[in-house]
Amino acid sequence: MLNDLPKDIIEYLITELPPFTGVLIIRTDSEGNIIDHHGPHKEYLRLVPKVGKLIHEHVPALFSMVPPLVSPMVLHNIQSNTDVYADIHIVEANEDEYWIFFVDQSNQVAGIRDIIQKMNEEKFREETKVSLPESSEPYEVFEDLILNIENEYTATIHSKIPSWFSSLAPKYYLNSEIKFTEIFPYLEVFMFEANDFWSNKKDGKIESGIWSETIKKGKDIALTAFAIYNKGKKFMLIRPMDDDIDKEQMALQMAREQKLAYEKLEKTESKLKTLLDYKDKFVSIVSHDLRSPVAAVLGIAELLVNDKNELTKLDDFYQEMIFNIREEMIRLLDYNDKLYHWSNLELGNFKVVKEKASLLKIIEITHRTASNKLEEKGIKFSTNLKTDITIEVDLSLFQQVLNNLVSNAIKFTPKNGNIFVRVKEDDDIRICVVDSGIGIPKDISKSIFSGFSRKSTMGTGGEKGTGLGLGIVKKIIDAHGFTINVESEIGAGSKFIITIPEKAG
Repeated sequence: MLNDLPKDIIEYLITELPPFTGVLIIRTDSEGNIIDHHGPHKEYLRLVPKVGKLIHEHVPALFSMVPPLVSPMVLHNIQSNTDVYADIHIVEANEDEYWIFFVDQSNQVAGIRDIIQKMNEEKFREETKVSLPESSEPYEVFEDLILNIENEYTATIHSKIPSWFSSLAPKYYLNSEIKFTEIFPYLEVFMFEANDFWSNKKDGKIESGIWSETIKKGKDIALTAFAIYNKGKKFMLIRPMDDDIDKEQMALQMAREQKLAYEKLEKTESKLKTLLDYKDKFVSIVSHDLRSPVAAVLGIAELLVNDKNELTKLDDFYQEMIFNIREEMIRLLDYNDKLYHWSNLELGNFKVVKEKASLLKIIEITHRTASNKLEEKGIKFSTNLKTDITIEVDLSLFQQVLNNLVSNAIKFTPKNGNIFVRVKEDDDIRICVVDSGIGIPKDISKSIFSGFSRKSTMGTGGEKGTGLGLGIVKKIIDAHGFTINVESEIGAGSKFIITIPEKAG
């Protein structure tokens, strides 16, 4: 067998393995079936390795380890079924053959055990003031945790559970599903780099920085992670570092990793802002160009509706269709206009140009604009403002705000209801649009100004909304330096309150 060793395997033996005697060499195929072996198998295995038998039947720790995630892969301090501890090296010779080297580490493990056991006993005595019984279980040696990555947030455990991980998260076992970034928050940062690496779909690995976790009171463990891509599968290997790692060096490494993560986030944020700008520009251009054809169709529909002679020649079904076309075109034009305003507000393509304006005149124009809708539902509109007040606003934008609020009030007020624009002037000027409508649920009222809504509630007369109006209102009010709030109860109507500070009036 030794005469058949490939050159790269011989180089690995010479350069990577410690100068220990008693190395057991086993060659397997890609399924883990034993091809042949050389060396003192009795030191590591109870039975002679048989050709054709699976390697993990002799060493359970090697279950699913052939082929390895990466080559070479080293499993430290694995206990065989003869109670010998060995470092197991798995090296790929080609796609069909793998070489497994067992290197005896029992003396080293025993030494580590003795030291740890002694420390544990001393600590226990200090805390309990009693001696440990001679039959106390020995401290288990640290191992790697291997995760099979399913998506950005979840994985399944692909290895035996190391003792350090049992202390950190005791409820998990082999093949458990795990939200690994919740247990190891540091990996959220590393995942940016890992996902880039995995997206290349090339076998290999990259290493994270070093971080620490508290596995029990007063006991921290330093960890590092490897993102691994192997034959189409993604893995995360989490490995404990040596106990004597330089704490200062670890802090520097963590700071370096954090700085790199912030730099990546800044680049991502810059790309996202660019994409959002393109999106808003696209919406602005499309909504602008759509206005003309929509207005043209609306014009034709209006012409047909108002031509009584031609309209009477059609039966009821076609008359209704024409009226529906007009209503839908009015709604589409309104939606398109709001979308255009929305995109330009998002892009910052507007400038508030304030001028002194008559509040009474603004309310009168709003009443006149909404008069047709008010008449259709028999809603009474009134205001308490008799003596005019001058406010300093961008006239066209502020007019749009009041128009939107009253239009919204009409939509959610039943027939024969009331809409009241109440103005109160003391230290500040308050403009309240009050309706006797159906009211707003509390969960919706909390986020009603947050922006675009995919869901739009049907009005009391079957009116359809756009979900854009109040988002536009909020942006215009903010641009003026004013505030807007809502008070509402189900079945008791709604009140939208615009507050103009004294210095802005």
